[in-house]
Amino acid sequence: MRIVGLALAAALAPLAASGVTLTVNNTSSGILVGGGNCKSLQLVIRWDLQGTPANSDRVRVLGARSGSGVCGTTNATTPPDDTIVDEQPPTSQVDSVTIPAQRMVLSTSDAGVEPCDDPDVRSRSSANPLNNTLCVQLISSTTLGGQTLTTASVPIKFALAPPFPPDNIMITPGDSHLKISWSPGDPAETIATYDLHVVPEGEQPDGGPVAETSATNTDVKTTDHGDRLENDAGYAITIIANDTYGNFSDSSDEVIGVPVASADFYNHYRDLGGDATGGCKSGGGSALIAVAALAVALLLRRRAKARNGAALVAALAVLAPEARAEDPAPRRILIAFKIDRYDPKVDSESGLLGQPYHDVFGPRAPGRYQLEFDWEVAHPHPMGSLLVGATVGFWQNRGKAILRSSPPGAPVQSEDTTTLNIFPFGLILTWRFDYLADRWERFPFVPYAQIGLMRALWNSYNGTGDLSYDHVNGGKGSGWTNGWTSALGVALNLNSIDPGLAREAYLDTGIQRTSLFAEYGWTNLDGFGKQGVLILTDRAWRFGLAVEF
Repeated sequence: MRIVGLALAAALAPLAASGVTLTVNNTSSGILVGGGNCKSLQLVIRWDLQGTPANSDRVRVLGARSGSGVCGTTNATTPPDDTIVDEQPPTSQVDSVTIPAQRMVLSTSDAGVEPCDDPDVRSRSSANPLNNTLCVQLISSTTLGGQTLTTASVPIKFALAPPFPPDNIMITPGDSHLKISWSPGDPAETIATYDLHVVPEGEQPDGGPVAETSATNTDVKTTDHGDRLENDAGYAITIIANDTYGNFSDSSDEVIGVPVASADFYNHYRDLGGDATGGCKSGGGSALIAVAALAVALLLRRRAKARNGAALVAALAVLAPEARAEDPAPRRILIAFKIDRYDPKVDSESGLLGQPYHDVFGPRAPGRYQLEFDWEVAHPHPMGSLLVGATVGFWQNRGKAILRSSPPGAPVQSEDTTTLNIFPFGLILTWRFDYLADRWERFPFVPYAQIGLMRALWNSYNGTGDLSYDHVNGGKGSGWTNGWTSALGVALNLNSIDPGLAREAYLDTGIQRTSLFAEYGWTNLDGFGKQGVLILTDRAWRFGLAVEF
């Protein structure tokens, strides 16, 4: 029976390779025809039979209305479906034909005009295009006298009506810039880009757009002619929508925007008498960072292979000595991640005429994230452990700039966003009283103390995301502040909860101790009392997770 079935299948199969691919203008994804090219666009139809055609093969190319089903049958077409290439033997595996795009309009209405001028087609926008299909048929004969039909198709869509112009234009004024947002005129339309025109009030756009964007918002700093926007000057904003068919809308209603003078964090700080002029003035901080980098490099040298840990554990275990016995080797490395709420005391600077930091950022105290690497240099039992390490961190706060037109002593926030970033670096010395936790595996607490040197890089950014500059008083919104740090804390030894599981973790990954900790820290970043630095001092509770190898 199996042999009979195979013979029957072979008899029913076509004598030639039965496959076909189709492209139109070198794409199979579809052609979009708009009002600007409906009469001029030529469609190059190319098909490939995917094999050498047999003498009995025939090829037909059709234009079909969406849903007509003509591409799936060998029946004769009825208007407005169109037979472009009538059923004929193929002359080669690959062939092509070229037709005008308007031949594929295939509208059921007949206004007695050219297809691209038909009112039904002219009224179609990208929200409701006329959808037609161009298809190729490969008709192959079987050895028993039957035939198979293989087809491939490409959609041809027509949208000749322009999109509706954008509306609901909203202007958010900033310092020498305008943030502009809008809504599509018709959300159902497929808009490719928007052309944004900005010219001085009273003028008409006569050049290229200041911005071309696919989003419905943008931030502009210049006019169509490249001139920078000036504060307190009016600018006329109009927007044009361009759809995916190449049609463009009329201009939107004109909206007037007026940039307003405002001071970002650094400029407001300088306006109120702040001394920090920014920039690097000595090599001491660079030396500090170099020493920190050297310390981290020493830690990295003491790495070994980790075995069968989770991805994060394995990454940390690379720094650890390999566990070779059930009795742990002396601990060498501690890695900790800590977080606290940081509120730098910028406003504590003597001579300030107000509170520039809290005027801009208010009472917010965002989280500061720090990563600590320590080398356990000594374990002088019963005194505990002595560690030398380095820290690196990141903190960011966002607020609103201050209007320069604000009355004295009563700052008013503008719509501009300003940002302050701080990157703290440090070298630290830590003493951990872990003697009791080492002697009794169920003992849960490890108290410790830290002290070290700190250096923090700070950067202030204005409403356009650029680094702040004080062009009035002089100064750059970026600089370094030196200082010191200290902390008192206690770690909860998680190994004490299940020593057996902790021992297995050591054998698998080299991790000797995992702990949660809480510490109260003093960050004293004031340039050791020198003038001309941004004071970043703070004190807060910190919490984190530490692993030792």
